[in-house]
Amino acid sequence: MSETTERSLRPGDLAIRCGAVGSLVLVRLSGALDLATADDLAAVLDKQLRTGRDIVLDCTGLDFMAVVGMSLMLDTHRAAAARELKLIVVTGGNRAVLRPLRVTRVDATLRLATTIDDACGLIPGPRG
Repeated sequence: MSETTERSLRPGDLAIRCGAVGSLVLVRLSGALDLATADDLAAVLDKQLRTGRDIVLDCTGLDFMAVVGMSLMLDTHRAAAARELKLIVVTGGNRAVLRPLRVTRVDATLRLATTIDDACGLIPGPRG
């Protein structure tokens, strides 16, 4: 997978790395997804949706996720569905991600996977 860094990580910040896994776009996050960083991720996800490829959002590296992060995931899920694309959120068992998704029942709407390999298996088609 080739990756490009969209933004560098600073304490309390969000690192966003994008790359391709076959025909999928992989967006890897680390750091904090909150009100201060959500707009950066929203711009990246919008750009990736315009490629017309399914998106795997790897949240295993998040230390914190605020409500705005869940809202952004739901918005991206809906935007992807409107384009007949999929968004798969990889949690890796990360409590900083899973707990808020479960408490708010957002996990019932989003497609979740434990690993990137599991996520790729949820999307049919060539993976290269």
